[in-house]
Amino acid sequence: MAKILVVTDGAYGYRIKGTVNSFGKKNEFIGIYKVDKPDDLVVDDIEFPEELLEKIKEADILLLYTQHPDNTYYLCYEARRLNKDIGIIVATWKGEGEKKELKKFDAICPEEMCLLDEREVGDLINKYPKLKEFLDEFGTPKVKVYVKDNKVVDVEVLRTSICGSTLFMAKLMKGMEVGDVEEFARKSAMLIQRYPCVAGKIKIFRGDCKKQKALNIHKEAVLEGITYI
Repeated sequence: MAKILVVTDGAYGYRIKGTVNSFGKKNEFIGIYKVDKPDDLVVDDIEFPEELLEKIKEADILLLYTQHPDNTYYLCYEARRLNKDIGIIVATWKGEGEKKELKKFDAICPEEMCLLDEREVGDLINKYPKLKEFLDEFGTPKVKVYVKDNKVVDVEVLRTSICGSTLFMAKLMKGMEVGDVEEFARKSAMLIQRYPCVAGKIKIFRGDCKKQKALNIHKEAVLEGITYI
């Protein structure tokens, strides 16, 4: 059983408890801690509550939704110092420079949490074995969509995005007409916007925004999971 600890300094990360408690069989939610977000852009030193540091020693997976880069950096530092076996996943990093800094703590920095899979984790899945238990249930969505007489009769979620949007989508898909599979998969993926998906809408340079990427990865999961019975 992998013990999941969440730390935030803002509005993100609070859905994790509900997702893990409702879906997790190999994972256990052990707490969420809100730390102060410094007013200054750069902070020389940050101290965290002793209760949080003790919880880090207990955790197997640390999910960071800290938006201030120094909060994130020092939490990664403390986590690696206190718990050599902990898997660190940073959900809210900004820029390749910060990502490079965090990687020296073996922190995993997915572009979007629903894009987190075994390829993103790489060899760290062997170095920190509880990452496998986490990825067995949470990360890039995997579903089985059972179709009979051109209608969805059931949806089995094999792996959900940690925010829970995959579970939400699956419930709304039941009874949908399939017809053209591409269009069906697109409409299914768009259901996560009702959740609503909290991925960013801002498009940086070329490519899709994060919200569109979240939709695309759910669309691919539906296409791969269609099973006629």
